[in-house]
Amino acid sequence: MPFIRLLFVICLTVVSSLGPLRAAQAETSYDQHVLLIGEQSALGHRLVRSICFAQAGIDVARNRRVIEQTRTKISTALLALTEGTDTISPITNGNIRTQIGSVAMVWKGLDKKAVAFLSGTGLTDEEVLKLTFKSQSLEKLWRNVSQSLELQTSVNQAPEKLARTRIITTATNQSQLLQEAGKEACLIHLAHASQTGQTETAQVESLKGILATFDQNIFDLTFVRPAQSPIAQPDVLEQAAFNTWQDWVGLETLFQGIIEDPNSQDMINLLPDMSFGIEFLDTKLHENIAIFMSL
Repeated sequence: MPFIRLLFVICLTVVSSLGPLRAAQAETSYDQHVLLIGEQSALGHRLVRSICFAQAGIDVARNRRVIEQTRTKISTALLALTEGTDTISPITNGNIRTQIGSVAMVWKGLDKKAVAFLSGTGLTDEEVLKLTFKSQSLEKLWRNVSQSLELQTSVNQAPEKLARTRIITTATNQSQLLQEAGKEACLIHLAHASQTGQTETAQVESLKGILATFDQNIFDLTFVRPAQSPIAQPDVLEQAAFNTWQDWVGLETLFQGIIEDPNSQDMINLLPDMSFGIEFLDTKLHENIAIFMSL
């Protein structure tokens, strides 16, 4: 009997420890889903931005590599969310899986254009300009997926967990805004250079709005939220965020140059540095998120 009692106590202890472990695993899985889905909203814009820069003859080899990398990232993410990987569990909610299916359908159309661009077929300037609508559709569909995921899980989340999720969402939004800003800036140049007759006013106003939102977010993430947080931010994250903000201040001047005179012949001189600067800053943004996720 003593042995049986001991065995019972051991089993009870093991079972009771599984609850917190599963809860922790569920939280980690949720964070991974939020991060992965958030990152996807940027990739359609990144693809079109790189196509536009390459079409304009700017940093062609590297932008073609970015196109290939982006195609792989999107395809891999779609598979991870529906089938799972060694580190990411698949999404099982039927409604969200249906929404991801809608994303995949729109993505196939954009991917065909990317393949045509990379092949000998190529695309006309007008065709490249129209790709912005597909990237916008992809972003909206990913937003729907993100909102559905948040709605499904937010009811049972503690306030501090919700705050963490919002930080992850805002941080991933920064990549989306940065890529979209680069896309708009290049399309303004391409529309002007190709003399398609399309108005640039709406694109300039769109670019202004994107930059204003990015600027507000990066200031908030770098200075406001750490000051308001009851817990001191680790030095490594604080320094990384500050360095990223400084890099943004430099890149922002290139965007402002396009906004101030979108019809300038000198605009082509701004785009090579912008092409490199966007990818450099985007890498910094992802490094910052990785630091935050490790805390």
